Amino acid sequence: MKRDNIGLRSLQLLKQKHWLAVIRENHWVVARVTRQNTTLDILKFLEFNPEPEQNTVRDYPAENENLALQKEGTFHEKQLDDFDTMISLKDWLRKNHVPIKRLRIAVSCPGAITRIIIVPLMSARDLNQLLTEHVDQYFTLNISDYVVDYRVLDRIEVEGESRQRILLAALPKHQWKMLWSKWESFGFKPKVVDLAADGLARLYSKLAAIKKKEIISAKEQLPDMAIVDLSGDRVEFILLEQGVFFLYSDLQVTFKSLDQVIIALNGIFPEHKDGSNNKTNELDYQTLELFEWAKGEIETALGNVLQTLAEFLGFFAAKHFGKTVDHVFLTGDYANIPFLQEIFENNLEVSTRVGFPNGWCPRFKEKINILPQNALKYGSLYGLAFREG
Repeated sequence: MKRDNIGLRSLQLLKQKHWLAVIRENHWVVARVTRQNTTLDILKFLEFNPEPEQNTVRDYPAENENLALQKEGTFHEKQLDDFDTMISLKDWLRKNHVPIKRLRIAVSCPGAITRIIIVPLMSARDLNQLLTEHVDQYFTLNISDYVVDYRVLDRIEVEGESRQRILLAALPKHQWKMLWSKWESFGFKPKVVDLAADGLARLYSKLAAIKKKEIISAKEQLPDMAIVDLSGDRVEFILLEQGVFFLYSDLQVTFKSLDQVIIALNGIFPEHKDGSNNKTNELDYQTLELFEWAKGEIETALGNVLQTLAEFLGFFAAKHFGKTVDHVFLTGDYANIPFLQEIFENNLEVSTRVGFPNGWCPRFKEKINILPQNALKYGSLYGLAFREG
């Protein structure tokens, strides 16, 4: 099977300093990082987004308005056509001294499909041949319209015989060609491309294995998890079965109403979250009323997300004798808005956490002013840093 440059296979363990980028259409998040085991240091952090400015209302809440999310080299401008966007992107990369030939990248694009299959143990050569000649049998759609890659997840015992579990990932061919054409327009030809969803799965699996500063032993089971990446135009769902990739899907969304809620809450949350520290009882009452309104608006905006996730959790439970996942984790652009944990738990009856397992967080270089609640947005970037060899 031709690899088509989609690097689900493992690479060498990160050593010293590396440049990483997560690409969602024309939105680039770039960082220079170094990692030692699960300690991740962000040395430089850049963001390019040619879409109309919306992120100012998402950088919330901030204790001081001047301390709202500040990143080196952040670039926003009005909607550009693709040609102008690529010119601006090329200039932005050059001005920020990003070495594109050294970039390790992950992509997130709509329409990606995954399958988990179980096959007998075989050599890498035989596995590649099997999935080259017979990959279509694992999909119900016309696989000729997709670019397919695979990764060996783990080895398991099935009825006393050794098997291997394989993750198949298929990207729409037209999406892949469009991305590649844009990159080639400014001389960018990555050798390996990771999938952002696979990076998230990798990150959460490794972090969940940390228990009281020790790594969970092979005999101990990792928790089952659902990861929800809440981005402005698309939500991605990843389910992990004891740390192993189980299911992936995405959902097109629009969260414009959430932006309005955040604007309404700006300057009030979190200081008055519990109704305290207000100057008058009248303000207490108004604030509490505002919070109730905000919760309702957020729950309504997330209606399709909650319904879709509930269906996936039901599917998971059906495959596991009624047991659902142990935790839901939230990351992405909108993961830091108020009341999310409460809303997800009330609707799904599953323990929900915002951020990463075991309170993990990367370390940002001192001059990079990024608030902790904003740092949790970039799980896909951290997952790329955890890619191993």
